[in-house]
Amino acid sequence: MLDEGLHRLGDDIARVEEEILDLDKRAEENEAEAHARKVAALKETLASDRREGARLANDYRALRSEFHAERERLLALTDTGRMMDNYFQIETFLKDAGQPIPDAARKALLKERADLLAKIGPLVAPPPSPEDVVKATVAYAALDGAEPRAVVAVGFADDTSPSDVTDLAATLLYGAYASAVERLQGDALVFEMRPGTRAPEEAALDLFLAVEEGIKKAAAAVSVRCELTGLFVEPEIAASVFEKAS
Repeated sequence: MLDEGLHRLGDDIARVEEEILDLDKRAEENEAEAHARKVAALKETLASDRREGARLANDYRALRSEFHAERERLLALTDTGRMMDNYFQIETFLKDAGQPIPDAARKALLKERADLLAKIGPLVAPPPSPEDVVKATVAYAALDGAEPRAVVAVGFADDTSPSDVTDLAATLLYGAYASAVERLQGDALVFEMRPGTRAPEEAALDLFLAVEEGIKKAAAAVSVRCELTGLFVEPEIAASVFEKAS
């Protein structure tokens, strides 16, 4: 009877061990699935931002290209200089608070200014910008390992043509933080830098704040409305998404 009891006990122990192994395996599988979902979600967020950014960049390029083409056309006309002189003289008269202008004269000057503005508008008016808002996620992370580094990524279209004043991506992103190395990876522009003597997490936060501020300032300078969302990315997720290709 003792042998039978020991045998049953052995079977029970073996069954429990098998169940534990099965639970461990499931836990690993669930962890791997959760990791894959987070990686996919981050990639899709950056890809979605890139698609929307590409649409907005196309609108921006069309508006700015037409604007600059019209400027060049106007500058080639022989009477452009005279019209610009007249426009700025009228502006000076209208803004001179020390010299009262009769209502009739003011009305005539305003009409002439409007007529001149219709002819030489691109030479004296600010360049147009799309009405839509640039909405983007700014993801940041601290990567440990043999080469610790801070990483910030923004999903935005990379224009394959040479950068100029009509390239929204170049205007907003490139040079947003001069001390960081920029590289394209998938749908994202990645900024990265070594943390130096700081903790990688501290360097990542500083880099995120600097890039965010740089993008907002660049957007304001070209009258493009901008809404950015900061997203901290777990190191293991960031390593899967932003790992350099060998």
